[in-house]
Amino acid sequence: MKEPTSVDLLDVIAFIRVVEAGSIANAASRLGIAKSIVSRRITRLESFLGAALLTRSPKGTVLTDVGREYHIRAASGLAELESAQEMVLKSTTDVSGQLKISVPVAFGEFCLAPLLAEFAALHPRIDLDIRFEDRKPDLISEAYDVAMWVGGPADSNLITRKLASVRWAIVASPSYLNARGRPARPADLAGHDAMLYAMDTGIWRFKGPDGWEHIRIPSRHRTDNGQMLLAAARAGLGIVLLPMFMVQQALANGELEFILPAFPYEGADLHILMPPARAGIARVRALANFLYERLKREI
Repeated sequence: MKEPTSVDLLDVIAFIRVVEAGSIANAASRLGIAKSIVSRRITRLESFLGAALLTRSPKGTVLTDVGREYHIRAASGLAELESAQEMVLKSTTDVSGQLKISVPVAFGEFCLAPLLAEFAALHPRIDLDIRFEDRKPDLISEAYDVAMWVGGPADSNLITRKLASVRWAIVASPSYLNARGRPARPADLAGHDAMLYAMDTGIWRFKGPDGWEHIRIPSRHRTDNGQMLLAAARAGLGIVLLPMFMVQQALANGELEFILPAFPYEGADLHILMPPARAGIARVRALANFLYERLKREI
């Protein structure tokens, strides 16, 4: 039998779908073909490349080191190809297909969930796959179409658009402040306890009458969850920094106090990020434009 001189795209697609689905059986189900066909395509691809891409077991498949690198590049290439096909085969008004979206947990629950539900109702031909997660996923290797992040992108290759300015509040419980004193200026924070967000640098920036001040914040505790920060503040563990929308009710009912209102805190804003290969797709543009119109204000 004559050996192939070029890779079969269907074999590459089968490999990518197996990685996404976690097993050959799941991938076959999603592709609507027999497991044996998927397995044969993976074997043929590995034979052509001369390297094992997957380790198979009864529990599923695990990428080898070379398989992991191959998947990153192959998935990126397939996304580029799909983008090119969509631009050729679909008009710019044909808003349909699946959107895989990553949103931060607190912003997702408080601000984005109702908007994403509204968007889904407006576009019945779009299927949403929404992941609430307090991390910054690799949008390309994890096949995301869109992510909403607080702050700028870690990857300069992503297309970024600001959605909204975020109002931030430094708060603590009255019991904590009665015991430890109320800070009168940013420098006073150095003598207090704080609980920080996991990715917080621990240096807060304030605008005062003499310009910007950079204050290092001591912390005993850290978490990657906004609700935990809110609970810590209510329990009197110390000072926390949260978006205003998360603490408005607690401020209104007296559970928390707003600290240093005369010294505006400079925090990160909410952005939407897209891999370049996805940004031109109609459904991705539709979501980006929808969120921008709904959120082009301070939250």
